[in-house]
Amino acid sequence: MQKKTVGVALCGLGTVGREAARLLWAGRARFSARLGAELRLAWVCDRQAAREARALGLGASVRRSADWRQAVSDPSVDIVVELFGGHDEPRRLVRAALAAGKGVVTANKLLLSRRWDELTGAARRTGAPLHFEAAVAGGIPIIRSLRDGLAADRVDEVHGILNGTTHFILTAMAHACTPFAEAVREAQRLGYAEKDPTLDLDGTDAAHKVAVLGSLLAGRWLPPGSVARQGITGIEPGDIAWCVAELKRTVRLVGTAAVRRRGPRPLLEAHVRPTLLPLLHHLAGVHGGHNALLVRAASAGVLMFYGAGAGAGPTASAVLADVLAAAAEVLSGPDAPGRAGSLPQGGGAPCLTAPEAPAAHYLRFMVKDVPGALARIAGTLGRLGVSIARVHQDDPPGGSKPVPVRLVTHAAPRALIDRARGAVAALPIVTGPHACLRLWP
Repeated sequence: MQKKTVGVALCGLGTVGREAARLLWAGRARFSARLGAELRLAWVCDRQAAREARALGLGASVRRSADWRQAVSDPSVDIVVELFGGHDEPRRLVRAALAAGKGVVTANKLLLSRRWDELTGAARRTGAPLHFEAAVAGGIPIIRSLRDGLAADRVDEVHGILNGTTHFILTAMAHACTPFAEAVREAQRLGYAEKDPTLDLDGTDAAHKVAVLGSLLAGRWLPPGSVARQGITGIEPGDIAWCVAELKRTVRLVGTAAVRRRGPRPLLEAHVRPTLLPLLHHLAGVHGGHNALLVRAASAGVLMFYGAGAGAGPTASAVLADVLAAAAEVLSGPDAPGRAGSLPQGGGAPCLTAPEAPAAHYLRFMVKDVPGALARIAGTLGRLGVSIARVHQDDPPGGSKPVPVRLVTHAAPRALIDRARGAVAALPIVTGPHACLRLWP
């Protein structure tokens, strides 16, 4: 007999969780009509569940608990929504829900990137739905597009602006010449950045999202530690202004997951880099705190996805879309045609990674204004096999202040670039932090 009611337990009532609960409660009649069965918010779980439920105006039929185990053990619950964030407790919650055969919806990129094989394996063993649209790009439906919309195609590459915090900061530096530290403070004031924005600024957040995208593309787990990353710390407004004026390029923090089919087993190129894009490039036209992704597929060609990558409304929208998808799967039953194919792939050894494709790089060093400085830098790069395509030294500021020296290299492997810039930075004539920006091919 077909189910008439799908029960949902929403765990975590932070910014996104509160909005998801509000939308689910307010739209329950509309969602139920769409499904052809009642979609019921059965539980909310949070340390302040009772207080938050009252503030949201949730009805008495919605049970409240500080312990998610009560909700997971309830036979009337079919779908568990994990919005706690973090790793250990969400892992226990998701594992328990999947083991009980309950569908799971999560926005937890950290958990997915670290435990891809574990969670996808648990979902496959029980046939429970597992959805995670909100984990990568907020309200942008990139996961569903890759899993369903492009299911008949071969997706080779995904490149994206995946972190709204860093994108807001880079935009402020480019448009208003705002110093880096000031741009960070403004991002915090407007809610784009956390009190401690380290995981955004050093590229870790974007790397977790690349790990999820890469695992999806490769069909095997891409551990987040395999994603090479570089954040935006060290970039100055002067770097961006010079690159715009002289190279006709601007900087974006770009995450890449690209399948390289060069042998019997595909390899995955995966990295997060501050990248200089031509001014007319699709991603160069994205500003503020928005996200955008370029997808290259064998038949569909290049597709662009753009929208709000964070925030309560867009993220809750993606969460509820996943709830509806999971509810439809629950109603169709585990043996419905195509159900197994809707589960994310996993299992086996982690995917093999490919070396980062050679690229030209912009390098900026702060150099003491002494005779022969440029020759020493050029000699150091040359001895390590890095060829210089262009060099520029700013006018001396006077006094004993160092001078910015800007170089553009010819294409070279990233490992070689890193060795070379480390050697230059160690020269006695070089002082202070330096910048390294990858040029889009």
